[in-house]
Amino acid sequence: MSCRTPRPAVLAALALVLAPLAGCGGVGAGVDGAGPVAVAPPPPEKAFGQACAALPGEGPGSPDGMGGMPVLTAVDQTKDLSQLSALVKTAKAKDIFDSMENVTVFAPNDAAFAKLPEDQKKALATQQGAGDLVRKLIVVRDLRKGDLEDKQYNTLQGVVIKATGSGEDYRIGGAQVLCGSIKTANARLAILDTVPAFG
Repeated sequence: MSCRTPRPAVLAALALVLAPLAGCGGVGAGVDGAGPVAVAPPPPEKAFGQACAALPGEGPGSPDGMGGMPVLTAVDQTKDLSQLSALVKTAKAKDIFDSMENVTVFAPNDAAFAKLPEDQKKALATQQGAGDLVRKLIVVRDLRKGDLEDKQYNTLQGVVIKATGSGEDYRIGGAQVLCGSIKTANARLAILDTVPAFG
């Protein structure tokens, strides 16, 4: 039995049927003709909190200035975070910060460390004690403002940290967020007035 070549009239009829279907959607169109839906990234979020205005308006230490630099560089250049910067050096944790992407770092300011009792200060002067606290201050998630409303998260150290608040008033482990949602090149930074409590 031999195959017959389709007649020109049959080919013309098929072309008429298929032409409207071809116009329903491009490559990757769904059953209903709709193309693939692109999920837009969330819009940039401005830093918030009562102390944001006290940060420099531009240059080193300013929210905009931190945007293009790694989080540890931003910490090093922020005047009020010198104790946290020293803590990271004591912990020898630079590699941890350099390797992070899309994380949140809770950063107690210098006044927060000054309020600690002497026994805690002594513990933080050791590499192990400093390292334990540094890892407790990091959550491996990019936490935006809305993510801080009555939630809890596991830290890099494996302990729980609780976030509470709404509006412009937020607390992390009981510590006030002085300026939150500061975006750096590889992390989101929140400056705190106290070393937070965990668990």
